[in-house]
Amino acid sequence: MTGDGVAIEPEMSNTFELVSVSGAQSIHHPLDPARQVVIGRSRECDLVMHSPQASRHHAQLSWEPTKEAWMVLDLGSRGGTSVNGERIPAGLPCRLEPGDQIGLPDLVLLFRHQHRSGNRHESTRRLRLETVEISSDSIDFSPVELSEDLDRNRLASLLAFSQDIHDATDEDSLFQAVLQAVADGTSFEDGCVVSPPDEHGDIDLLAAHGALAGAGPERFSFTLLRMAASGRPARFVASSQTAAESLQRLDVLAAVSAPLKTGDAVASVLYVDTTDVSLDGEVIQRDLDFVIALAQLASVAISNLARSELERRFAEARSNMFEGTVRALASAIDAKDPYTRGHSDRVSWLSEALARTLGHDQQAIETARVCGQVHDVGKIGVPEAVLVKPDRLTDEEFDQVKQHPDIGHRILHDIPAMKGVLGGVKHHHERWDGKGYPDGLAGESIPELGRLVAVVDAFDAMRSARAYRDGRDSATVLEEIRKCAGTQFDPRMAEAFLKIDLAPYDAMLER
Repeated sequence: MTGDGVAIEPEMSNTFELVSVSGAQSIHHPLDPARQVVIGRSRECDLVMHSPQASRHHAQLSWEPTKEAWMVLDLGSRGGTSVNGERIPAGLPCRLEPGDQIGLPDLVLLFRHQHRSGNRHESTRRLRLETVEISSDSIDFSPVELSEDLDRNRLASLLAFSQDIHDATDEDSLFQAVLQAVADGTSFEDGCVVSPPDEHGDIDLLAAHGALAGAGPERFSFTLLRMAASGRPARFVASSQTAAESLQRLDVLAAVSAPLKTGDAVASVLYVDTTDVSLDGEVIQRDLDFVIALAQLASVAISNLARSELERRFAEARSNMFEGTVRALASAIDAKDPYTRGHSDRVSWLSEALARTLGHDQQAIETARVCGQVHDVGKIGVPEAVLVKPDRLTDEEFDQVKQHPDIGHRILHDIPAMKGVLGGVKHHHERWDGKGYPDGLAGESIPELGRLVAVVDAFDAMRSARAYRDGRDSATVLEEIRKCAGTQFDPRMAEAFLKIDLAPYDAMLER
């Protein structure tokens, strides 16, 4: 849209860019997935920072094709790197989403789609504002102190609304709670939450009520919004001297713009105005202060949501890293023993299915799945000549194979995320009657995960072909499981196993 004040529609893009939203430097840097971007004080960096607080090589952005996402990494900097106001740990990549603000010393960069305002919301509308309007002489941007500037009734009202705001589970519901508090706690009929204006004067309307929900760009003050985007609340109250200014064209009597912040970053802006000429000037001033104080409380809630979101991303990253480690271990086993290729995946699936059939909770089901994936990791320590021997093993060779549960236990013992699977890894060759290995445990003295994996491991071993024999059919193997309940297998585990729908397993085996 041109500068004629018409609303413009969001423009989608699959490419991204970094744009400075605060700080001494002006940056507009397109991102190319084929190239990483190093940020720092060194002249060798792709983005050179001017701040003396920045490290020579401060942070890095790179494209992760497996996740189809850009990642930001703090390179062990002195001043630290933040995402949406929350500092990220050095050396641990953090996935970026459109609208994220990357905080660096004396600089905040917005990560966004190219040719589009950057925010994480599906905005109802985007507006382009006129950038020449209210004189700053008409603006008051003094702060509000909750305990000093609000009377007792207003403060009590504000604290009552704060519970609803802090109960919000995402930003959209938080914005609605804030706007409801404005409607219930002030005489202002019109309010909205918008993105900070970008370099073109574009804003995204994120939530709104009253006349602002359908208002055009001329209803908004670029000056007020720009001040809020810099972190300062700003108020406007009409007077005879400002009668010719832009907001007066719509008879806006008063307006206030307050930042909603995550840490030091301005995530969005609360914008409220009124056209009600019957309002008393003193009431208006108290209402303006109330809105600013409300934004301060909402900023705490937004910071908490940002912290939770960042924790979720890191938890996802750790889970992906853990899953990658598990897959790598399973692949290493399969690479040593081609005759059992796919065994780890099948035992993993069967272990998950059996845990679910037994009625375990989701965490126990996931632990069983992972245990099935790594239960044979100790075979890495068994000579390859023994693993791939085309005929039956000698007693000495079988003794070597019998060491793999202990070897697996030792390999995984010092990995914190693997603590829950150790019992299954070490004891999946124990028998209910005590004739198994490595420790000859019997009955319920065998860890439950060991008893679970014992059934599914034996089932897959009998169903799979070996160099010296063909695999047995499903009906024969299931009958063997039934016959061995109470001797080789835990009867409860065997009974539950017989209830599993094995169609997905049969498809895996065919592949």
